[in-house]
Amino acid sequence: MRQLERMVDAVNKIKNRHRQAADLEAERALNRLKTVDPAQYREFIRKHETDGSSGDGGQANG
Repeated sequence: MRQLERMVDAVNKIKNRHRQAADLEAERALNRLKTVDPAQYREFIRKHETDGSSGDGGQANG
């Protein structure tokens, strides 16, 4: 059972690293959009702030 718990912990650490990397990549992309096309950036933000999305892409459970 301990081995299974260690494996689950290892998988969760990997998932967290990938999630952090994806978050950074998304933030960089939004910053580029804001610089290159401010109007499109505002539209994107407006649309995503009002759609009721939690921002997790339906992946809230991991």
